[in-house]
Amino acid sequence: MTRVVTFNTGNEGTGPAVPEIGVKRDRHSLSHHNGNREALEQLSRSDEFNVLQFAYFLDRLSEVKDGEGALLDSTMALYGSGLSYGNSHGTTSLPLVVAGGAGLGMKHGSHVDYNRQVKGFGGYGQGIGVYHSPVNSKAHFSNLLLTMAQKMGVETEAFADSNGVISEILA
Repeated sequence: MTRVVTFNTGNEGTGPAVPEIGVKRDRHSLSHHNGNREALEQLSRSDEFNVLQFAYFLDRLSEVKDGEGALLDSTMALYGSGLSYGNSHGTTSLPLVVAGGAGLGMKHGSHVDYNRQVKGFGGYGQGIGVYHSPVNSKAHFSNLLLTMAQKMGVETEAFADSNGVISEILA
């Protein structure tokens, strides 16, 4: 039995075209849309397709019994992207979803956005700069990975450039 699985729908830098749903170009070229309506529509279709596949995966995990509960309760699933603003390769304020893990001590039902939690920060309407320079030192993707690893039983105090766990998602 394994406790870790990685699944990816394509290379982070490209991602496949999916002509069956009307996506004719790879994700990378679509993300550099420069406001092109057709590219934005294809990117939206691709995003919707991928989110629906993730939802299907979670539904299946919730249907499978694992001991006293559902497999979803003893599993953590992370979905998202390594870019928040693909048009310019922004790598902060990542769009990520953590699901499952209730039996491992994970708490759900909230939206954690460290950049919006900074006093005096007016929001994302200030321009795309926030996508490249986080305004909160707690906004490290590695903090999420550290938190998940610890909940899966990995005895470590750090991962990459982490500077703490994300207490907001702990039960």
